[in-house]
Amino acid sequence: MSLDRAFAELRPAMFALAYRITGNRADAEEIVQDAFVRLHNAAPKDAVRSLKAYLATITARLSLNRLRDQRARREIYVGEWLPEPLLTEDEPGVRAEDVSFALMAVLERLSPLERVVFVLRNAFDLTFDEIVPAVRRDAGTCRKIFSRARVRILEERPRFAVDRERHRALLRSFTEAALGGDTAKLVSLLDDDAVLHGDGGGKALAIKKPVAGAVAVAHFIIAVTRTLPADMRVDEIDLNGTPGLVVAAGGRPVVAILIDTDGERIHSVFAVANPDKLAALAVVDLKAKA
Repeated sequence: MSLDRAFAELRPAMFALAYRITGNRADAEEIVQDAFVRLHNAAPKDAVRSLKAYLATITARLSLNRLRDQRARREIYVGEWLPEPLLTEDEPGVRAEDVSFALMAVLERLSPLERVVFVLRNAFDLTFDEIVPAVRRDAGTCRKIFSRARVRILEERPRFAVDRERHRALLRSFTEAALGGDTAKLVSLLDDDAVLHGDGGGKALAIKKPVAGAVAVAHFIIAVTRTLPADMRVDEIDLNGTPGLVVAAGGRPVVAILIDTDGERIHSVFAVANPDKLAALAVVDLKAKA
């Protein structure tokens, strides 16, 4: 396979891998470019067995190094750290299940090593022997790391298979209730144990710790909605493989909103307001206004 063809065919999967490990779009793009440069410079004997596994190993190793570098900064981050919302309208090769925002948020609670092993095994179906070069641990240790990570993931987030149109319908009902100040309707859409997560990074107004409970979440959302500028607009856009919202004011996005639902009720609401994490959405917004 030529390098150009390999890039076209495998780049979406490698990007999804790097994004799932780092939670950052720009980091993922840099890592994938670096991985393909290393592939280009590799000796032929290094890449003959499985090109996808070879690239996954390089991408995972680079991502692990980047994630470890980020950990120190995240320990002093103001408030809760959430992944960067990923615009997937322009990423047709990236599967929704590979970049689910709710799963990404749970992955943040794993150690860097647990996260890499879990993603490589769960998303790429690599054997533990194939994971060894990426994390430099033996196969038995990788198996134990994966088992521990999987238990934590299952404890913290049940997996929901939800029809896309049902997801969109709930999101639109959520939007109507918030904009209309309809607390009762909003509460009815939320699971009793619903949780609101916010990320402002100290650079935008946001909650510093999650808000729990349908009534508390509904009251908070409606209170914040009433403070938004009169010129705001709410756009529905494809984020992390599912319908999401971007609230814009003054020609720039001020918050991206995603929900996690079982198709009946909303279990989690994620509101990312840190402007550093909305950079890609700002470009889309300007195009929409052009």
